[in-house]
Amino acid sequence: MSQDSWAAARAQPTTSRPRAGLSDAIVLGLSSSGPAQTLAVSLAGLVAACRYGGVVPLLLCFVPMLGIAISYQRLNRWQQSSGATYTWVARVFHPYLGFLSGWMILLYYTLGTTSLTLPAGSYTLELVAPRLVDNHLAVAAVGGAWNVAVTLLALWGLRVAARFELTIVVFQYLVLLLLAAAGIALLARGAAPVHLSWSDLTLSGLGGMRGLMQGMLIACFMYSGWDAAVYINEESRDRIESPGRAAIASVVMLAIFYAVTVLGLQAVLPSAELERHAGDALAQIGGRLFPHTPAAAIISLVVLTGTLATLQAAVISAARVGFAMARDRVMPALLLRTDPVSGNPRAATLIMSLLNLALLALAVATGNIARALSNVVGSLGLICVLFYGLTAAAAAWQARRTLGRSPADVFVGTVLPGLGAAFMGLVAITAVLSGATPPLVLAYGLGSIALGAGIAVLLHRAGHRAFFAARQQTLPALTRGSG
Repeated sequence: MSQDSWAAARAQPTTSRPRAGLSDAIVLGLSSSGPAQTLAVSLAGLVAACRYGGVVPLLLCFVPMLGIAISYQRLNRWQQSSGATYTWVARVFHPYLGFLSGWMILLYYTLGTTSLTLPAGSYTLELVAPRLVDNHLAVAAVGGAWNVAVTLLALWGLRVAARFELTIVVFQYLVLLLLAAAGIALLARGAAPVHLSWSDLTLSGLGGMRGLMQGMLIACFMYSGWDAAVYINEESRDRIESPGRAAIASVVMLAIFYAVTVLGLQAVLPSAELERHAGDALAQIGGRLFPHTPAAAIISLVVLTGTLATLQAAVISAARVGFAMARDRVMPALLLRTDPVSGNPRAATLIMSLLNLALLALAVATGNIARALSNVVGSLGLICVLFYGLTAAAAAWQARRTLGRSPADVFVGTVLPGLGAAFMGLVAITAVLSGATPPLVLAYGLGSIALGAGIAVLLHRAGHRAFFAARQQTLPALTRGSG
């Protein structure tokens, strides 16, 4: 590709005909967070960490997470790039740090996608062929087939993918809220197996500071993924406002949803039983609340469809970030090929999906690779914390230019993002010091980031990429409509 072509690709948004609306972005953010699958894997751990006070860390985590969502909103008003954090951190702080942010986001979404593919196969076989659930090849084959299916939908167009995900979001939210309402009704009548009291919401009821911090780590994982709403900013009808509003709306809706569902669902099974059924807790809860009904099968379908929506959202997000990095010549030029009509980054979408299938094949074929992937996937929560924290820090640092405007602007532009950055830093430190992130998992995570740093040095020194030569520029203040 010629230099003129590179410049043209960099200057153009992902599509010249923006089509995604605010609702599409919200749906993508909610799908990426995967509430059904997240609750399925997190509920038992949350109860084990902080007993029956799980609502407390969820609500406490909401405040800094809202500050981070506001950071995305303000940075997006300044510059609309599908690379989001990758682009913003590079311009506010340093290109190397920006590249590492993009690298971490790609790790989060590509390896996270791989971690979703096998559960999709397992949930499907549980519904249609239970005898094959323990057959690893069958699980991988079915999961791979689902990966291909959601990729084809993503290639069809962003609006088509959003409609598919809207159906799933409505389905899983309605079913899970129905379960939560039934659990809360049991609590209100005093008929629940677990009896909750106000003391459960105190620090001692949570198991002290250790229990609270472990709960906060889990809560942070439960919220993660809403940033997918921002990566489609170049394809939005209102590129300046809609992505940021979608991010904030996603965080608020997730906070309400998780608080209600955790309150209602955690009371249905005693903690010991919940721990024994950690892998299928939601199905067990459904069967307990609605005996003599196909509740367990419906819950399995909810988790399956939610996993597929999250899988598709991950492919879409990774493709957009990869496209932005290719535009800066720090990823292969092949990723810049788009659909001539919609502008959909089809090459990036295909490559991210193929990468997932390749990692899946390696994991199935080689035990060592499978263990390595498992360790890297285990570090994704920490990786997510790092790029969220960098985004909030970038917004807070850039907002210093508006400190003299008004107390409200200082609070929204500096205090809330700063709180989000500080919280993410605290979570990262606590995850390491408390042992919540085992040393081997931490080593794989840091090793993955170090690999990205090495690639950045090679691209700069040997590849002479102009992206790394650019230093911090004089930037406009992050104010409404400055994009």
